Amino acid sequence: MRYRRYAYVVSFVLVLLSVFLLSWRGLNLGLDFTGGTLIEVKFEKPVSLGEIRRSLENAGIKAFQVQDTAQGTVMIRLRLDEPRDKAISSLKSFGDHQVLRVESIGGVISKELRSKALWAIITALLGILIYLAYRFEPIWGLGAILALAHDVIIVIGAYSLTQFEVSLDVIASVLIVAGYSVTDTVVVFDRIRENLRIRKGLELRKVIDLSINQTLSRTIMTSITTFVVSAVLFVIGGPALSKVMFAFVVGVVVGTLSSIFVASALVLDIRGRVLEEVRI
Repeated sequence: MRYRRYAYVVSFVLVLLSVFLLSWRGLNLGLDFTGGTLIEVKFEKPVSLGEIRRSLENAGIKAFQVQDTAQGTVMIRLRLDEPRDKAISSLKSFGDHQVLRVESIGGVISKELRSKALWAIITALLGILIYLAYRFEPIWGLGAILALAHDVIIVIGAYSLTQFEVSLDVIASVLIVAGYSVTDTVVVFDRIRENLRIRKGLELRKVIDLSINQTLSRTIMTSITTFVVSAVLFVIGGPALSKVMFAFVVGVVVGTLSSIFVASALVLDIRGRVLEEVRI
């Protein structure tokens, strides 16, 4: 706990930088949030998705998604500002093919998806706050949710920095990271509560230090194993998987640090401030 003020400074700088990046560069929103064009193509000869991606990139198309279907066709999704004619023309190099349909995804649907994604994050954080306030104390719930909001903001800021595409899959991965982070925090909080019952004469600061040390090996081992898997999938998982796993790579690191240095420290300082005001 004696290092908590240094952790506050690091966290404040990262959050401030994330907010600045979000206001300055914004997010590279995917088709789910911006709308776009859907093209379904059937090729006479087998064509790999990697070849189609390279062909679209060579044609100057930047924002797109390519996936195959159970019916043996290929679905190509383009962002609204990407030219569909150029994308269709780039497929001529693969020989005979048939464009089965071309549809537009309207802005109304995209706006609804943005709203639902935002409410999904807010609802998840609020649900976690209510659970922790009931399971422990309101102050503990507040400390955990502040640390959790800190993790989410930094992960989203990392997407703004790198300009990785943000889709509904990424929002889902951010929520999973939030759940992973709060699980780690709950383990620490549970040990703190147990030690408060056993060591009633020990001040809260020492109890927190003792509890974090008792759970530290578990936290580090869990985080390292999760990080290694996430990093491997991020590096070799391909474009579609990499943008999702990036949230795990950043979130595991930030979530581990916040569980050790931020969440419990906030409980210590908020509780101390409240008790001081009550005495006054």
